[in-house]
Amino acid sequence: MNSGQTIMAPGAYDGLSSRLVSLSGFDAVYASGGAIARSCGYPDIGLLSFSEVVERIEKIVEASDIPVIADADTGFGGTANVQRTVRVLERIGVAAFHLEDQTFPKRGVQTAVRRHA
Repeated sequence: MNSGQTIMAPGAYDGLSSRLVSLSGFDAVYASGGAIARSCGYPDIGLLSFSEVVERIEKIVEASDIPVIADADTGFGGTANVQRTVRVLERIGVAAFHLEDQTFPKRGVQTAVRRHA
């Protein structure tokens, strides 16, 4: 991860898809929040709970023998929630993560609601 080189990290949404990325020879796997949400039948607008997402990311980490980059969404709440998110992701063994620079509800929520109204 510190090589300074571009790393291709295909998205995964569960243990099996993570293992397939690993077996395909990639150097990292991306635990995609959008893919996790869609695999549960939801749009990527923050409907899954912290626990639901962490459970999936934990399985992705367990199934892979390469570094996992996790989508930490918006941190799942305020400052205290972000701190908790960071601690949990570190504990389950992700190599890196990113946080979105927006708050809940995510901007996509309004678009999705209007589309179905």
